[in-house]
Order: sequence, then C-alpha cells, then structure tokens
Amino acid sequence: AIHVDGRFAACTGGWDWAPYSHSYLDGAHTMSKGIWKSVYLAAVPPSSAAILHAVPQIFYRGDYPTARLEEGGHAGFRVAVVVHFEAATPLRGTLRLATEWGPPCALPLSLPAGASNATIEAAARASEVRLWWPNGLGGQPLYRVSVTFRPDDGGSPVTVNRTVGFRYVALVTGNDTDPSFVARASGREGSGSHGMLLRVNGVALFARGANVIPTDELEGRWSAAAHAEMVSSAAAARFNMLRVWGGGAFLPDAFYDACDARGLLVYHDMQYAQSGHSPKATATQEAELRHAVRRLASHPSIAVWDGCNECQVVMGTPTGVYATFVMTVVASEDASRAVWPSCPAAGWSSGVRLLDALPTGRPLVTPKSRSRIETHGPYQHGSGFAAVNGASRLALFPPNLPIKLPDAAPTGPAHPNVFASEFGAVAMSSFESMAPTLAPKHWGLHAGQRSDNCSGGFERRCEGENVMAERNYPCDNMIEVYFGRAPAGYLDATGEAVFRRQLYQCLLAQALNVKSNIEARRARNELGILVWQLNEIWPTGGWGSLEYGTPVAGQVLGGRWKPLHYLYARSVFADVVAVCGEGGACYVKNDGPRPVAGRIAVRALEFASGVVTPLAAVAVALPAGAGASARFEIDLSAFDGSTHLLIAECIDDSGAVLSTNEMLFAPPSQLQLPTAVVSAGIAEAPNADGSIDVVVSASATALYVVLTSLAQGRFSDNAFALPPGTATVRFLPTGALDRSLLVSSLRAEHLQANLMPAPAARPYERPRAHLAA
Repeated sequence: AIHVDGRFAACTGGWDWAPYSHSYLDGAHTMSKGIWKSVYLAAVPPSSAAILHAVPQIFYRGDYPTARLEEGGHAGFRVAVVVHFEAATPLRGTLRLATEWGPPCALPLSLPAGASNATIEAAARASEVRLWWPNGLGGQPLYRVSVTFRPDDGGSPVTVNRTVGFRYVALVTGNDTDPSFVARASGREGSGSHGMLLRVNGVALFARGANVIPTDELEGRWSAAAHAEMVSSAAAARFNMLRVWGGGAFLPDAFYDACDARGLLVYHDMQYAQSGHSPKATATQEAELRHAVRRLASHPSIAVWDGCNECQVVMGTPTGVYATFVMTVVASEDASRAVWPSCPAAGWSSGVRLLDALPTGRPLVTPKSRSRIETHGPYQHGSGFAAVNGASRLALFPPNLPIKLPDAAPTGPAHPNVFASEFGAVAMSSFESMAPTLAPKHWGLHAGQRSDNCSGGFERRCEGENVMAERNYPCDNMIEVYFGRAPAGYLDATGEAVFRRQLYQCLLAQALNVKSNIEARRARNELGILVWQLNEIWPTGGWGSLEYGTPVAGQVLGGRWKPLHYLYARSVFADVVAVCGEGGACYVKNDGPRPVAGRIAVRALEFASGVVTPLAAVAVALPAGAGASARFEIDLSAFDGSTHLLIAECIDDSGAVLSTNEMLFAPPSQLQLPTAVVSAGIAEAPNADGSIDVVVSASATALYVVLTSLAQGRFSDNAFALPPGTATVRFLPTGALDRSLLVSSLRAEHLQANLMPAPAARPYERPRAHLAA
C-alpha cells in the first residue's frame, strides 16, 4: 500500500450516512480507487512564465460597520491580487490588472527562475461597484478581474481571469452593538465570549442552512449540474449559509460558483476529521492547503475558514497542530477572511482581530477556557433494528408536540447568543429513491431478512446478510414516536405498498422532529442554525433534507426534496415566523433585514369538517433583525390538538403573506382524522415560465399531502394540509419538462393513508427506559 497520511476523503469507506467498506489504511476506511481527476503536464516556454494562481483578496476600507452599508455611500474596497508565477528562466515583464469597474493598472516585474509571487492592487470606489449580499438581503453582483503578464522580450503573454464580489464579513464574538466595545476592541486580538454571529456589510445575519457532504462516494460521478442544482435547492428553501464539512473534500468549482450566484455564504472546514485523517506538518500537506486557499479565495461566498471537523484545538496537545500549522498556513494565504480554529470552537486568544476574526499575522493561539458560543448536537439517531449505525434496542424520545417553548429571554445581537453549527434527525429517502437500489424482495425497512448480529459503538460491525443493516441508521424509533407502536410484523413486512408507507412515516417523522427543534431554537437567541445535513451521499438512513442527487435510476438531479426541505421553505427558515406551543405560549420572530409591521392570523383547521376558525389576530411591529422577537399568548382552552391543526400566518401591512406555519399539537398517532381520498391532476400545457400546474383534490381534510415523481424537478409546495376541495401547486422542472414522465409517475400520499395499520396503534407514551424492539 502507498501510505498517504490519510489525505483522501475521511468519509471514503464509510460514515454514519455513507456505505462502509471493510478495508483500511493506517486505521482509516478505504475504498479501492485510482486517480479520478485529470493529470497533465504544462510546458512553460523559456521566454514566458506560467500563472499558477491569481488570488484576489477584498478588504473594506472604512470603519467597522454596525449598520447596513448603503450602495454608493460606503468607504469602498481595496483589491489586492496575489499572482503566483512559475518561470523557466529569469525574465522581466509587466503585470497588468484589468477590472470591470475601473481603469487598469500595471506593475513592472523581474521574475526569478522557479516559483515566485507578486501583488498588484486596485481600488473599488462605492460609486463603481455594488455590494454582494447573502440570499435574502440583496443581490449578488459579480465582477471580472483579469491579470496579464507580458514579457519584455516579446514572449507570449499569459492571462488569468477571476470573478469577485464586494462584501465585508465579520465573525462577531463580542457585543458590537455597544459602541464602547467597538472602540475598545479596535486594535485588540482574540475572540470574545458574548456569542458568535456573522455581520455582512454591517447587517447582523441570522445564518440558516445546513452542512454539505460530498454528493457521491464515487468522485468520478460528481457533476457540475448536480452541485449547482443542490445549491439552488438550498437557496429556494431560504438558506443563506452552507458549511463544507471537513470529512469530505474540497468541492468542484460549480458548487462555489453557484454559492456566489445564489448568495449562499460558506463556512469552510479544511479537510481534516481525525480518525486517521488528522494533519501532519509536511511539505505535501502545506502545499495542499495553499493550493486549496489559492484556488477558492476569489469566491465572495466563502465567509469563514476553519481548521477541521470536531477536533477541539488545544495548544500543547496533538490537536494544537490545527492552530500552529493548518490555520497558520491558511491565514498566511488569505488575510481577507475570518479564520476559526475548528467547528465547533470557542475562538482564539490571539492571532485574529477581536472585531471581525480576520488574521493579524501574529501566532494563532486558542484559549485555555472554552466558552459555549458554538455548539454541535443534539442528534436524533435511529434505533430499534440491528444496523451499522444506531442502537439495536428501541430508544424512544418525546415527540415535543406541541412544542414547549423555552422561558422568554432577550434576543438579538446585543444579548448573549449561540451559533448551532450541527444538529439533526435521521430519515430514509422516498420509495422512488430507495427502491431502485434494492431487489424487490427487500422492499421494506427490515429487508424481509433475518436481522444481523451487530456490535460495537458509533460504527458497528454486523455479521449477517441483511441488506438494510448496511443502510446506516434504522428508522424504527422515529416512526414509533410519531405514529405509535408498530403492530407485530409491520416493520418486518416487505412489498411496494408497505415500503411506501414505512418511508412516508420515516420522512414525516424527520420533518416534524427537526421543525420542532428549530422552532424551539428560534425562540432562544441562536443566531446561527446549520442542520446536519443538507444532502445524501446514497439512498440510506441518513440525515439530509435532499435525497441522493446523482441522476441515476430513481434519483433527481441535485437531490429530490424531502418533506423537511419543503417545511424549511414554508415557515421554518422564513425571515418572519410565528410559532405557538404548549399552553398557548407563542412568539413572533423577525430575522430579516427590515422592520416588519403587520399582523399574525392564528386559525384552527378542524379535521372532521374542514372548517377554518379564526382564533386570534395579533398586531406585530418589530424592528429589523437579526433576532427581533416578541412573545404573545392565545387562548387555547377550547382548542383540541387531536381534532384540529393550528395555523399561524404572518401578514405584513401590504397584505403579503410572509410565512404560513402549520402546527400539530399532538403526534399523528393521536389525531382523529377523517377518511380522505386525495388525487392529483396535471395541466395539459406548461406555464410561460416552464412550470406546470398540478391540481390536488381531497374529499376530506388531508394532512401532510406529499407529491412525488420521477420527473426531474420539484414542487412549489409540498407536505401541506389540504381542507376538502382543491389546491394548485406547480411542478418546477430542472431543465426541460418531461410531462409524460410526470404524469406516469406522480404519486399523491397523505397522512391518513399512512397511519399505522391495524391493529390500531397505541398512543405514544413517554418511555421509562429503552424498550426492546
């Protein structure tokens, strides 16, 4: 074997959402792979030079802003382009910088033989450029930068183009709403303990999104189109941030290009994740880090570089290498971005500016004491079936329906806050995604086979032949918490109908769990919420809100939206949302950039009749976010959560609906639902924008109506409540609409048709201890 110090994707060969191999190199899982990218030689004529990298770095020229920078009225930017050369012989020439916004500039150079670099600078005045903003805050204008080296003796010139955006991102750990803190912090180093948030162009940001893993274990299957569509799906669900997780790989250009275009900030781990993949201060790894930063630094979407996934950087221990080597190299290559020790972390005691976490050039040192300003977890793992991940014994948990809101406390950047960069719940994928990867005789959560004998901790070794034991986490506990105890044999059953039911239950359980989790978090002062995780690497018991996105049989390019992803878009990640919980305690939150004036309309939908009854109308006047909130109460003394759904709409003074939140006050197993027949019909012709209408009909109130198709694309809404009658949603195709495939493969599911089969499910009971499956 060739020993490579773990410099391949840590998830290669398995993680708790990826297929496990049984081969190892230096303690790390491996898969049998060769070279999967192009290898080539580039000849450099003796009379010229190669430009290996052109690295634009953008620096705001004004004072630290705590209010929104105004277009045309800010202090402008300094653009420093570091150009890295390789020359066969010494030569003289001129380096020219041309931009889309201002006049060109030139710098005479004398290049030595071999590697060298030079920096050329330009100014970008406020009148010349427009600001780049995260999704939801403004536009994403991009500008081309060209550098050309022309040798004096007539050799061939060489040109490299990059694309940049103008923004100032501060990673804030102190109370920068206090002018005295800003004055004291100017010129000081380290991190505060007040909290962790991002301020972009002066605007405090509620960062919302998810963690990204590689799109496929087989890197040769990666496609630009799948990465772009995945990012588009994130933006459409109101995300403004993605974290590139450190156990995967530096992603293709298409991912970063899409983040630039759609306004998705990137919190970027270096690709280290312990478990045989920890760093060593070698020339090879230094070259890897320098290449990665030089390659990516032009992207305005990248907001934060950090050292690793969950490595807790402690000086004087083996993990101190992340500060003394990894992030020191990164900071030396890019002084224009915040650097952070790891994810999660408590920050630095020196080496970064206190106001914004940009590197100072001094040694990076982590503090001895750890403030809890960034968190990972908790995670709702799957259990109840012997598999490579999760407990074989059934571990139930409270469904948190209705949610219990935390005690009221002040919210916003002026108050202590937290950045939650990982938490989540497991789920399988749709029948359309799972079925093509299994033989029909194994269409069931337990595969219709004898259970394996699995032992071990986080990563378990399983003996046996059960194919679903290899699909990471089971979903038994998720289903039983929300749908009641399963009748004997139900989860062991196989066949298309039962597998569809099991998967519907599993997917809805994840959606309800994460929705409740985030709604409770938004009641607290969490100014960053990144769910674990965005995408799946294969059809499995994983954590994503998007399914596996490689367009092979059954899959949708970039990932079919799971029910959870639709809930993000409808309410969970809305700028303005109202949430009500136990006892009628409610809050309204404005995490958007502008003040909100309007009302909250709270209504009750009765399942039996379909009648919607107004319960309350609450006037709202909130300042701009992030973190502007107000508490209120509604009288629920006559409201029965087993027979009604609570709906809260946030409506502004213009009449625009800002969000619609459908809230269960009991788990599905306790609902008294009418028998309903749901059908869906597709229009004969598409709309002018390429979408096509889908009319959904219900004979009686139907909850969590889910539309699924093999056609490439998604729906404008899904997993919604439908009173008796019809509703029209649109199918939004990816690329050209395939109407015939949409018609032939469209399925409409709903809750009543997917409750536990007879014998009737017993209601959820709070567990006293783990129960045997």
